[in-house]
Amino acid sequence: MDKRPFFFHHQLGFRRNPFGALVDEEWAAIAVLPDAIEELLPAAFTHLQLLGAKGCGKTTSLLKLADYFSQTDQHLRIQYEYLAAGERRMRSDTAVSDLFFLDEAQRLNRHARRRLLTSTTNRSDQFRLIFSSHKDLSPHFARKGISLHTIRLEKTVTLAQYKKMLRQRLDCFALPDKKGITIAPDAIQFLYDTFFPNFRAAEYFLYDVWQRQTAVCELTAVDLQRNMPN
Repeated sequence: MDKRPFFFHHQLGFRRNPFGALVDEEWAAIAVLPDAIEELLPAAFTHLQLLGAKGCGKTTSLLKLADYFSQTDQHLRIQYEYLAAGERRMRSDTAVSDLFFLDEAQRLNRHARRRLLTSTTNRSDQFRLIFSSHKDLSPHFARKGISLHTIRLEKTVTLAQYKKMLRQRLDCFALPDKKGITIAPDAIQFLYDTFFPNFRAAEYFLYDVWQRQTAVCELTAVDLQRNMPN
């Protein structure tokens, strides 16, 4: 049985396990946008599609973008909706938003997708749709004559991106003025080589690693290899 105190993570230099589940506000705080998205932000793009397999940062990027735009212009009417497995229609009304974020858009059925495209086409203002998908929906937009920019997130997941994302996680939950566990460069390389492009899987793995730690240290590739499931 685990005899460690309830706040044992404080002894490791953190408020809690840095790789635990996050609330929306924490998502925005720890998220690191890929360079391809950062470079796009100053431009006057219309609608944006983020493609990628699970775990490569689609939801994280959407929430970070929503936070970015809310900070940039507090008058923007922003909505975010996540389509869970089995959901085929949106609950939100895009007519009351200036910027609409849709997560897992590939789950829309044909009728719901047609309604979304039609409502987007009929908007005469500066309405923008930003969505994530496992399936490329650009042909549907092209048939409606809707301008759509697409970013394939797997192509943006680099070793440098891994370093930034891990640093943000640790910094977000680190206790001030207290030494904490760090991750060595060879350990970051190990995570990248093992889990690329699924950063979420790397986070799940690191959560379990963190739960086993008993003292402040620098985690190396050898340490992580020892914690890999058989």
